[in-house]
Amino acid sequence: MVRYGAEQLFNAENAIELALCQSATLISELSRMRMESRMSAVVGQDVLDSAADVIIKLTAARRAMVLTHEHLNGVKVQIGCGAVATGDDVLKPPKTVEAPQPQGLPVAS
Repeated sequence: MVRYGAEQLFNAENAIELALCQSATLISELSRMRMESRMSAVVGQDVLDSAADVIIKLTAARRAMVLTHEHLNGVKVQIGCGAVATGDDVLKPPKTVEAPQPQGLPVAS
């Protein structure tokens, strides 16, 4: 169950990431084609505006998916599951907040 859920999470994350890549390529290619055809920057500005809005919304969706991932890690702990390794060996950045390290037992006097 947990492995299947993790696979679905990674599929959703990758779909959003791919949509971001494709949308950025669309903006780049539309701008390049406009410049190569020597058209005024006025031509297609509304298209560029709406495509840029898509990037903003996809970035927000990516942020929400990252948050969903974090919340699911909490659920995994609540139901008593350990780490689930799926997919390829994607490197993750180090956590910014480290867990406190045990200091040993205090000595009573």
